[in-house]
Amino acid sequence: MTNEPGDIQRPPPSDQSAEPVADENRIGDEELPPVEPPSPRFIAQLFLIPALIVGGIVGLVLFFGWVGSGTRDWQTLVTNLGRDNSHRRGRAAHDLAQLLNSDHQTARNTPLRQHPPLADAIARLARQRLDNESAADQQADHRQQLVLMLGLLGLLDTPETTFPVLGLAITAGRDPVVRKTGLEAIAAAGKRAVDRDAAIDDPATVDRLISIVSENDASLRRDATAALGIFRSAAARARLESLLDDADAITRYNAAAALVHQGSQKGLPVFRNFLQSAADDKSLLDLDRPQTSDESRAFEERWLLVRLSLKAIGNMAENLSAQQRADIARVITPLVSDDRAARIRIDSKRVLQQLGH
Repeated sequence: MTNEPGDIQRPPPSDQSAEPVADENRIGDEELPPVEPPSPRFIAQLFLIPALIVGGIVGLVLFFGWVGSGTRDWQTLVTNLGRDNSHRRGRAAHDLAQLLNSDHQTARNTPLRQHPPLADAIARLARQRLDNESAADQQADHRQQLVLMLGLLGLLDTPETTFPVLGLAITAGRDPVVRKTGLEAIAAAGKRAVDRDAAIDDPATVDRLISIVSENDASLRRDATAALGIFRSAAARARLESLLDDADAITRYNAAAALVHQGSQKGLPVFRNFLQSAADDKSLLDLDRPQTSDESRAFEERWLLVRLSLKAIGNMAENLSAQQRADIARVITPLVSDDRAARIRIDSKRVLQQLGH
């Protein structure tokens, strides 16, 4: 049969059952390899190795950043410390403090804390700020600069350079925040000096501290008392002994603790009295007693003084006579009863063991 023009040709009918079934692994006439799940090794290569590479790069960056912060010239940090930009000042002070607190050393293996050029540079900056009066609208910024610099001076172990400047910072008439920072810096640097058996002799600073403990500001008086304890002069010792009868409880404790650090037992009655009061009146350390904010502050102060007194007696137990140990043990014994706060009981039991009871 011939097809006429215009006729549509159709394929001849075929048996569909005879057609080949499509294979999902075929593309055209080619077969695909069988699909297999990724192996653990492949996953490790895909994720773990790149992670290790990235981690190594980050570690190198941090390492060289740390090395750079330690080995880059501290002169740059000191220069930034004197900048007008408060953010750069704060960052420089933070970096310097990190170097000092990490016991970093110079290229010649000198501890940075004991590096005279660094102490001279910071002391010079601090003295300039102390000598220059700030305008009323710049007082907050001026205070911040001094606080940063005085705090760094307290991290240095060069008292011959730092203490004269710190002594200027605590003189009467200066900003109370600056004076408090100076007192804390003196106490911190002095404590490290005591720990390494390095005596500090600075009569001018002692005179200023003695003057401060006669003022009315309780916070400054407390800090000045603690700072006095680092000096072994007769004047400092006499003033500390007189403060054992001070009206302020924390000042009394600071004086007693300072004398103990100097090898004196004259502060022992102060510790004993704190413990005796707590033993006689268990409500003084009743956790449920404080109701107002003032009562809470008073409670926290009593709690702290009792615990510090227990610690102080424990530290000096070996140097007490048998009679002193027996007397203190008698005072402490009521504090281990079940009706006392658990923390006080634990501390008291430990001290009793140190006293041999």
